[in-house]
Amino acid sequence: MAVTATQLTVARGTFRLAVETFVADGSGTAVVGPNGAGKTTLLLALQGLLPCGGRVERPADCAGVFAQPAVLRGSAIWNIMVVLQSALGLDVRAARQRAAAALRAVDLAGEADGEARRLSAGQRQRLALARALALEPRALLLDEPFANIDADGRFALRCLVADYVARSGCALVLATQTLADVTPLCRRLVLLDRGRAAERLDVAGLAGSTHPYLRALLAEGRVAGWRSAADPRIGRPPDAGQGPGVYRQYFPKVEDPA
Repeated sequence: MAVTATQLTVARGTFRLAVETFVADGSGTAVVGPNGAGKTTLLLALQGLLPCGGRVERPADCAGVFAQPAVLRGSAIWNIMVVLQSALGLDVRAARQRAAAALRAVDLAGEADGEARRLSAGQRQRLALARALALEPRALLLDEPFANIDADGRFALRCLVADYVARSGCALVLATQTLADVTPLCRRLVLLDRGRAAERLDVAGLAGSTHPYLRALLAEGRVAGWRSAADPRIGRPPDAGQGPGVYRQYFPKVEDPA
C-alpha cells in the first residue's frame, strides 16, 4: 500500500506547487516546511481534493485529517456514523458500534451525543481522527492532526496512529511543524520550500542536514528535551504499541500485516 505522485503540479492563485516525485508507505513520510510552503496543498492534491497535473496513485480507501476539520451539524457519534454508512455501507447498529469504539479510542466518548459543532478545536481534531481511523483506511493523510490537542492527548494519539499503521500496513503522510510528531511515526522526510521539494532524507539522518529550516526544527526539538536527532528513537513514545496494541483494544478486527 502506497501513495505516490509523479510530476505533480498544482496552481492556487499565485502559488504553484511542483513536486517531481513523492512516495509514502507504511514506514511513513513526513512533510515539513515553513508556513506557505505548500504542505496542505500537497496533501489535498494527494487525496484528490484539488485539481492537479501529473500522476497520483493512492488506495481507494484513503482518509484525511486536516488542521481545521469539517464538522457536520449533529452529534459527534453521528458525524462518524454517517461516513461509515456512506463509505462502507454499514447498517445503523454496526455503524454506531464502530463509531462508539472510535470515540473511546480518542478519549471523546463523553461527547458522543453532544452537538459536534460545539466541540473545542482540539476536540474537533480528535473527532476527525476518530472518523478517519473508523474507516480502517489503507492510506492516512494527516495535516497537523495534533496541533490543538493537549500534551497528554498528543502522546496518546501518536501511539494510536503508530499502532494502527504498524498493524495494518497503512500508508502514512504526515504534514507537521513538530519534530515530536515526526519521529514516532515516520522514517522519511520531505522538506517543502516555496512549493518545491528542497530536501529528502531519512529521519534518522536529520542531524546531518544543513538546511536552515531543518536546523531550526532540530534546535527546537533539543530545547524540548530530545537527546539527539541522529537517534531514530528521538521523541518516540516509549510505550508506543503498548503490549497488545492500543488500536486493537478498540478495533480488534485489524490484523497484523503479513
